[in-house]
Amino acid sequence: MHNPLKMIARLGLVLLLVAGLQVIGSAQGHGRGGGGSKGGPPAGTGVDRGIGRSSDASAGRADKGRGTASDKSKGRSDAGRERARDAKEKAKSVAKDRRRDHKRCVKECDRGHKNAIRACRGRTGADRAACERAANEAHRNCVQGCPR
Repeated sequence: MHNPLKMIARLGLVLLLVAGLQVIGSAQGHGRGGGGSKGGPPAGTGVDRGIGRSSDASAGRADKGRGTASDKSKGRSDAGRERARDAKEKAKSVAKDRRRDHKRCVKECDRGHKNAIRACRGRTGADRAACERAANEAHRNCVQGCPR
């Protein structure tokens, strides 16, 4: 009779330990200043949310309003979208040209600096140091003058 009581007591302790670990494990990350949104996708994730489902949710009434924006404005909203798209593409092209011009200008400045430093090699001492300082200053001014 002594053995069954020990067995039941041990089983009870094991179940208590498992339940305690379960509570501790499920509470991780929920303490100390919880509250507030943590970001992430909105509630109701999955297939059944978003504009594609609105027709089902409103029994077809949502479909009526979707295509009418362009009709009511007589195409003005479509034309505005097209103008905005064209302006965006042009801005990208201009920015690309500016980057290309900047890189070309910096390469030319680097080439001139290299030649100026080569010209300083024939000199010695303080004269050479002054020549190199002047070449470095000219290079700095050249790069700063390049279009951005």
